[in-house]
Amino acid sequence: MKKQIPNQKEILLVTMTTLILSIVYFLFLRPNGNENQFTKPSLEMDKKGLSPYHKREVNLTITKHKRKIQICYNIYLETNPKIEEGKIQFDWQIEPDGVPTKVELIQTDFTSDSLIGCIQKEISSWEFPPPPDRSHNTYAEYTFFFKKEKNLPK
Repeated sequence: MKKQIPNQKEILLVTMTTLILSIVYFLFLRPNGNENQFTKPSLEMDKKGLSPYHKREVNLTITKHKRKIQICYNIYLETNPKIEEGKIQFDWQIEPDGVPTKVELIQTDFTSDSLIGCIQKEISSWEFPPPPDRSHNTYAEYTFFFKKEKNLPK
């Protein structure tokens, strides 16, 4: 006759429950080994590679300051330049506190160093909302388009 272990049914029940819970954990609940469970999910990007931060905060900040960029262009036009219409593309970094740095010219249709310098100075003076990921600088770029208006009111 077999000798029964005391509380054999309870031991078997606990063992089976532990086994089932372990399987559920490893299949469905365990965090992936290559992800840090304490980091925020990455920002979604659109087809152009723009995050919601770029589409909203960066563009709103640029829009707020377009008047000063236009003043740079108007001063340039007062010099009677050969090239009156075109575009200028800049890129810069936004530090975690929202301050722009390393404002650099990418390409331009204009040859005026004073126009380029004026726009660089303006961008450098802006203050952006802090980026969502404050562990490193955020890259931004923008193309300004200029067209001479005829018969402007004085």
